[in-house]
Amino acid sequence: MFDNIKTYKDFADRLGGLILCNEMAGRDIELISGELTYDEDCYYEIFQWFIIQDPSFAMDHTDELIFYDNELNLYILGVTHYGTAWDYVSAPDFH
Repeated sequence: MFDNIKTYKDFADRLGGLILCNEMAGRDIELISGELTYDEDCYYEIFQWFIIQDPSFAMDHTDELIFYDNELNLYILGVTHYGTAWDYVSAPDFH
């Protein structure tokens, strides 16, 4: 099932259409999947926000950060890496 998902680009393609929406960071959104960690050992900073068409794959099989905007009825992927093309970033861990 996950054999064809080697990079973060492969993973993102599985989520359907993505729309960059960095303005979502300022909205009242709820974290519905994944965990934001703010301790000394680990800190996730979200560098990019993308509206995603279908969050179910990410929510069911990864710990990627998925948010929901109740007012707009939108699901948003929070991307915690920056500066490297997604073709060169490893796919998230699957469970």
